[in-house]
Amino acid sequence: MMRSPLSRGALVGLVVLSIACGSTTPIAPTATSPLPGVPSPAAPPSQSFPPLSGRSRTFAFDHELTYHLTDYTKQSRFVLYDNGAFVLQYLSLGIEYRGAYTESNGVFTFEWEGWSVAGAWGATGTLKEGSLIVQYNLIMQLSDFEDAAYGVRPQ
Repeated sequence: MMRSPLSRGALVGLVVLSIACGSTTPIAPTATSPLPGVPSPAAPPSQSFPPLSGRSRTFAFDHELTYHLTDYTKQSRFVLYDNGAFVLQYLSLGIEYRGAYTESNGVFTFEWEGWSVAGAWGATGTLKEGSLIVQYNLIMQLSDFEDAAYGVRPQ
């Protein structure tokens, strides 16, 4: 009787498979070299921010600077404390962001307790015609912080 080459190949394949599967000795996995990982972002430098206490000035959202803003920005306010501390409050969300500010000739520089793996948060404010004009750096803008004008509100 003549066997076809296909049936001989199938028979050889079954024999090889049965030998491989019939082994009772476990085979150790081969070692793999670790993949190069993405380094963990370094934590921002540790800073000591002043407490939110003492006399303060409150600047509540007043108007948009360029484009239509979200409701959470329209319901936000900055509270600047005389000791150099500040808080940005999003009243409708119940969220606040804290930090420290310095002021020189009507220009405020805000340093934030928050940060991003993409880089440092940053914002500046300028007093202009009774309004605090706040502009965020690109890192914060990409995190949904929106430039806006804030007016002084009596306390």
